[in-house]
Amino acid sequence: MKARSTKHSSRYFFLLNILLCFLFLKGSNSRAEKNLPSPYEESYMLNTTEIAERKGSIDLGNYTRTPFHYEVSSSMSGTFGAFNLFDSNPSTQWMSDKTKLPPWILVDFKEKRLMNRVDLSFPTWIYKEIKSYEIQVNVWGTWKTIFTNNKVKKDNSHSLPGMDASMVRILFPKSTNIHLTVSDYKIFLENSLLNGIPEELTGHSFPILNGHLPSESHALPGAPRSYRNGFHKGVDILYTRQSPSSEFIPLTKETEVLATAKGKIIRADWNYLPMNLEEFEKQKELTNTKMLTYVDRDFGGRQIWIDHGNEVITSYNHLSSIDSKIKVGATVKQGQVLGRVGNSGLKGEAEGSEEGIHLHFEIWYKGEFLGKGLKASQSYQLLSIFFKTY
Repeated sequence: MKARSTKHSSRYFFLLNILLCFLFLKGSNSRAEKNLPSPYEESYMLNTTEIAERKGSIDLGNYTRTPFHYEVSSSMSGTFGAFNLFDSNPSTQWMSDKTKLPPWILVDFKEKRLMNRVDLSFPTWIYKEIKSYEIQVNVWGTWKTIFTNNKVKKDNSHSLPGMDASMVRILFPKSTNIHLTVSDYKIFLENSLLNGIPEELTGHSFPILNGHLPSESHALPGAPRSYRNGFHKGVDILYTRQSPSSEFIPLTKETEVLATAKGKIIRADWNYLPMNLEEFEKQKELTNTKMLTYVDRDFGGRQIWIDHGNEVITSYNHLSSIDSKIKVGATVKQGQVLGRVGNSGLKGEAEGSEEGIHLHFEIWYKGEFLGKGLKASQSYQLLSIFFKTY
């Protein structure tokens, strides 16, 4: 009887231990769902692509008010990555994965900033599903809610008491198990945007259909040049493809050049005169040995300039021809054909060859070429934002 009693006791304690372990794990999961993980703690290993979609930093020199880092709780894909929250383009969005944990968005300036306004925008098809969200600051390692919005609209602007903070997080406590989608997340000090770029520097389409934006430093704005006072002021586009999934092929004189956005034509070189080889070599020698003070024979060749308003001007260079509808003063639509790619102004044209065919494309903003003073990686990131229309 004694041995039997001991056997029953062992079974009892075994079952009791299992029950206690179950209750402990359940309680731990419950607490984990209530307490958001730190934005810098990982509960699973991320591959490089996932990290790029979830976190990053933006430092675009004078084109952003200040450098900042960002991170989100999850991201569905690269197309809907966190970067889209800060490009000032309402047609691009961040979309979270479906998870049991509340989604969040974090901006970290890495140093204290004065701020007094937060704006959030959502696509029309999602905002009614969002019951509420909280604006939070980090106080000695703990997230503190300073404002709760229980009446979410498509576009939301919240004036806050002036505060001094380095990190601001948006928490969506009631948006679990959905693909939460947000268009823009902006932090302001009065009217100064702290975590994005001006709206006029986005939403342009690429000037070549299915064209390739180069990442090589020599093809980007700010690259050293031995002529024109030493700097490349645009981006050199050399390749296109028949479809988004096909191989890249070189541009030809049949490749159409397209307006990147609506605007007014302010220059169209209908009276362009090409240089012969002797004239080209003389011009090259002059620009290599003397300070350029006036461009009388232009290496940019046949050009079109468009004023898009908001102090944004685009310039299309080396064209082989100009479309008959393009006249100074005319208004063009986004995607309208301006002309065709060529090598005008270059040695290839001067000697009658096909050498050097490409589109040299410039963006001028507030009287200066876009990308001045930036590193190649910064210029590439800025151009990637500029050419975002989807």
